[in-house]
Amino acid sequence: MTVAQTLDAVSPDRSFRARVEELVARHQRLWREAAEGVPNLGPRCGRWRRFRTARATRRMILELAEETETHPDGERLQNEWRRDIRQRLQRFGEQRLGWPAGYRSLLFGDDFYATTVAFVRRARAFDDRLAMDDVGQAMRNLWIVNSLQMLFGAPVELTPSAFAYSMLYPYTDNLLDDPSLAIELKEGMNERLGRWLRGRRAVPCGSRERRIRELIAIIESDYPRGRFESVYQSLLAIHEGQIGSLRLQHGQGAPDRETVLRVQIEKGGTSVLADGYLVRGWLEADQEDFCFGYGAFLQLLDDLQDAAADREVGHATLFSVDLGRVPLDRLVGKLWSYMRRVVDGAASLRGADFDDRKDLILRNCTFLMMSAIAEHPELVSRGFRRSLERRWPLGFGAMRSLRGLAQRRFRQVRDVLQRRKRAESLWDLVT
Repeated sequence: MTVAQTLDAVSPDRSFRARVEELVARHQRLWREAAEGVPNLGPRCGRWRRFRTARATRRMILELAEETETHPDGERLQNEWRRDIRQRLQRFGEQRLGWPAGYRSLLFGDDFYATTVAFVRRARAFDDRLAMDDVGQAMRNLWIVNSLQMLFGAPVELTPSAFAYSMLYPYTDNLLDDPSLAIELKEGMNERLGRWLRGRRAVPCGSRERRIRELIAIIESDYPRGRFESVYQSLLAIHEGQIGSLRLQHGQGAPDRETVLRVQIEKGGTSVLADGYLVRGWLEADQEDFCFGYGAFLQLLDDLQDAAADREVGHATLFSVDLGRVPLDRLVGKLWSYMRRVVDGAASLRGADFDDRKDLILRNCTFLMMSAIAEHPELVSRGFRRSLERRWPLGFGAMRSLRGLAQRRFRQVRDVLQRRKRAESLWDLVT
């Protein structure tokens, strides 16, 4: 079965497909209209302030690492330890990074921590051979679900469907993104996955596909077919978006930029659109639009972070196509402007009740954008980098150094805790 035939077999119904096409067209237009200048990240931040923030961040990393090595035993002491850590991080964010006071109940609530721990435990129970990196990949989608729960006023919790959909990512994405695997193998898996999403029968091929079928069954138990048909239409829409992206990988010749933009917007947008439906079971039109835009700019942020790796293996994205020919200043400026327009756009998400929630999402995504530039300064011109740094609390060199320090100390802390607690693996420390 060809990619085109697979698309025909797994597409959502015509009415839902028409809504997706409208969303793709709208967000292509929003992207084209987005400003291209240097992002206005806030008031200017002097060199001395950036230096002091970097020094304070370094001190915080070292202190937290040292205290984590003496992580207490017993639930009461552990709760006190976590509460102290949260309070210190909260003060640091407010004093050094300008976080609003509203973050105290959002970013530092117990629900986010409890949901993450519950997810890791359930992931291990589901498949104890899954690597921690794969669990981390799945957890990134869980955090998107949690951010939508927070935004829509739903309880921040681990639902069965949120677990199952998040876990689908390491089982499907890693296979589809592997350039060493034959297109025929990917097409076969896609065809069977599409049949399961439609509620049809297909025999799983191997242990990976058996796990995928189990995860879809979990979603079916949470959202019965017939009553929540839009949930399954949204899952078919992201599946179709992934297949369209696969076609870019295996297409002949270099695709034009408008095609690349459309495919990446559709893949990212439908991904978080499905998250939204799994949070509520249904969505209003402007909530659909927000979820779609949220997913689109998260996809573009991923593409920015992976631009060099994508170019090396021949994956066409908006950023990898231009990388090495011209600085990506214009695209980075458009990305930030586009993120602002999406976050500010939803009519039902306006007002004081939503301001801190949307600000948290935008700040987190701006941090991802700045981290990508810090790690890969060659993406943009020197003048563009300097203009960004002047309005950011940390210099890019300091960000690279602090990330390296945090990674080294995390590995050391992990080794110390494994020896002290006689844990065989990192799994045993977090479950």
